[in-house]
Amino acid sequence: MNKPLQRFIGRYIELEREVQKLVTGLCNSLCSQCTQICCRADICEEAIESPFLRLINKRTELDSDAYGFLTPTGCGIEIGRPTVCYEYFCADHIYYQPDEIHAKIMRVLGALPAHATRNAIGDAPLSEILQEEKLDQADFQTLEKQLDESFQALEIIKAFYHEGTLPDGADRILDRITFSEED
Repeated sequence: MNKPLQRFIGRYIELEREVQKLVTGLCNSLCSQCTQICCRADICEEAIESPFLRLINKRTELDSDAYGFLTPTGCGIEIGRPTVCYEYFCADHIYYQPDEIHAKIMRVLGALPAHATRNAIGDAPLSEILQEEKLDQADFQTLEKQLDESFQALEIIKAFYHEGTLPDGADRILDRITFSEED
């Protein structure tokens, strides 16, 4: 593994942990009461099929053929989850947000890991590069720029949840975060 990839993975893990902490805080009360399981094995397979995610999560097989890595207390993968695990918010999550700005901030928060990893080789995100040796060929200049944008947005989001308002110029930074095609 080359040094740019090692450095990127270290910073990405830091981003994912921070995003995970905030998303869990926002979603845990609703998710813990939900009877509809949104976690699926076919989604979890990305965590073991993607060399990038495997380098992070160190997993090689699913825990369950039906629910992937889902445990009674949530996801069994600490880090190195597919980005959709952060991007997806059910209709209830959006509905129970106090207003449109909270809903937007929640969606931007969930998009940060995917934004950081998009356009690794051409328009392919790091998680879709399926040959480990090709990871070293990623455009780390672009990836580092996107990771920096994700961290800038994360700081704004953390301040928003702490202070209840967005600082001047926040929209300029938050609007840089791009969403996956499915959104």
